[in-house]
Amino acid sequence: MNGGITINRVMNIKKTKMKKIYNTLFVLVAAGLFFSACKKDDYFVGGTLHNAKVNMTTYDFLKSNNRGLFDTLLLLVDKAGIKDKINQQGMTFFAPTDYSIRSYCDFRSALEQKKDPFRKWTVDSIIKYELPRFADSINVYMLPKRVSYNDLTENGKMFDTQKTPSKAVVSYESTDDPKLGYNSNSTVLPRVMYFNFLYKPLDEPFVASEIPNDVGARTLVQTSGVESTTGLVHVLVNSHRLFFAK
Repeated sequence: MNGGITINRVMNIKKTKMKKIYNTLFVLVAAGLFFSACKKDDYFVGGTLHNAKVNMTTYDFLKSNNRGLFDTLLLLVDKAGIKDKINQQGMTFFAPTDYSIRSYCDFRSALEQKKDPFRKWTVDSIIKYELPRFADSINVYMLPKRVSYNDLTENGKMFDTQKTPSKAVVSYESTDDPKLGYNSNSTVLPRVMYFNFLYKPLDEPFVASEIPNDVGARTLVQTSGVESTTGLVHVLVNSHRLFFAK
């Protein structure tokens, strides 16, 4: 259960590199959220505006990230044999980054160490013990339709996920948080997208920002509005934990 050396070594190298870019990336993401509110034909990541339409599949878009933020995610996708699921036509994918997988491994390691202080849960552990769970649970990050800014409201809309009967509430909210692009010198409030995975049924009407923590997990979208040749991609914030584990 300690995992293979090769993959763990790669994860450690990536973790070091990720730490160096994390603070810069978060600032750029906050700015990007502001720009996305002003110019919906573009998405913002890595310090520059990009055309929202990319001439590649969702899988290939994630693979093309020059920071390798999805390398481990795609490793698990490949091991589970679900590349075609990621590339389903008309699918909206709220993609977790490799930080989310690292957070999950740390979380599981802490649980395992309550039984044995020398145990660790690694990417190899997921591959060995949890691939069926991964292949099934990735469905909660997928909506079987294109969901863009124009489909959303401040209070949020409820959608079916690919994992029946799980549902999610997606909202597009104004913010006065300086960390998310708010500037007191501007009369325009930036807007940000949130993905709320529901643990329990939720009655309408509702306000997405007021959903209790025991009902749903509220996660900021750090990069949104990427149109691939197969669907839409929105990237969840790095602090998200895979599977919404708690």
